[in-house]
Amino acid sequence: MKARVTKILLSLVATYAATASFSVQAADPVAKAIIENDGIGFSRVDNGEVIAYDTVAAFEDNASVVADCAAHSTNYKGVTWCFSNGENQQLFLAAANQGQNKYVPFGGGHCSLGLAFGNLTARGDPRTAVRIGNQLVLNGNFDVRSRFLQDSERNLDMATLRYELAVKDGSLESNE
Repeated sequence: MKARVTKILLSLVATYAATASFSVQAADPVAKAIIENDGIGFSRVDNGEVIAYDTVAAFEDNASVVADCAAHSTNYKGVTWCFSNGENQQLFLAAANQGQNKYVPFGGGHCSLGLAFGNLTARGDPRTAVRIGNQLVLNGNFDVRSRFLQDSERNLDMATLRYELAVKDGSLESNE
């Protein structure tokens, strides 16, 4: 009985500690869970210009491919997603129809290492995308990605916990 109570208390302390870090790190309590730039997901801003990337190419081919929003795009969870070709657009739509879309970056495109440490404002750069298992993971830059990959399992577990808690407690607003 004592061991069970200790385990529950440790779990509560861990949850409280993770939740407490959100209130300090979350600059905008109504930030969307999916990162977007001018409404376009899986994108970055360079010299004031939004550059969209093909999330399917990143997931399937481990390739950083610029997307053609004018020719191939769709709206999903309130965000526009762009693709380099029609085939990738169809793969994305098929995944969306199955419920859990594996092509949407883990953590909505937030920096995964940032999430692991409770930073809800760090944005992931699509050029850093790496597939880990069945998830597309982004980080803020290539140096951060290298640090994330040094202990990807632990970092992904921590990032998952903190992202889910942030959505649950309202620090990040769900796009659903």
